[in-house]
Amino acid sequence: MKNGEKPLLIGITSDFEPEETGRHARFFLKEPYVRYISSAGAIPLIIPSTVSIPVDAWGFLDALILSGSGLDISPNHYGRDRTFWENTLMPEDRVRTEIGLLKLFEKNRKPVFGICGGFQMINVYRGGTLIEDLPSSGRSSIEHREGTHPVVLDGGFDWIPAGVPPVNTFHHQGIDRVGDRLIPFARTPDHMVEGFIDPELPFFTGVQWHPERQEDHPLSRILLSRFLETASRMADRGA
Repeated sequence: MKNGEKPLLIGITSDFEPEETGRHARFFLKEPYVRYISSAGAIPLIIPSTVSIPVDAWGFLDALILSGSGLDISPNHYGRDRTFWENTLMPEDRVRTEIGLLKLFEKNRKPVFGICGGFQMINVYRGGTLIEDLPSSGRSSIEHREGTHPVVLDGGFDWIPAGVPPVNTFHHQGIDRVGDRLIPFARTPDHMVEGFIDPELPFFTGVQWHPERQEDHPLSRILLSRFLETASRMADRGA
């Protein structure tokens, strides 16, 4: 809760589907994101990603979640040419919106939590690169597109436990070069980066899995608690 009275306002970026025959274009967000935030007493606000709203208009929010998406960030944004074509790229409007939000929240030192595709967006924003397609790259022996897999935790952060149960996985891209000032704290057993943090900011963290779909997972609870506690502390300072 913000200031012990008003609930925290948490912005969550949304997906977009263009207009089709018999159906208007729409913004949407999968329900587990909303439940994950609202279950802790915060109010989630969905951010439309492809309309001309100045990014600064979202400065009233207490914290930001970059949600995952089935769409991929164009390799042009991390200095590479596209070589994998069996995917759909994220609309440029959404990329611009999310990069703008990251700049705003980083400047204001407000908490940022990137989940799955949002984790990858943080990495690109910080100058990192992505593997366009893990299955065809040969970079990991683990199935990342579905199911679960173990993670190895090691970042030197006292709030991160020594070990946790396997995490879920729903992605085909992965982290190649880690972005500037991002310190990995979670990896797969074959060394793919699954979580990182910028220790110079109050909470600037991303994970490759979906903690909102594993609410009872110990690390899901820890991440949410620390994210909202930091947002509350920062809101109190600004009151």
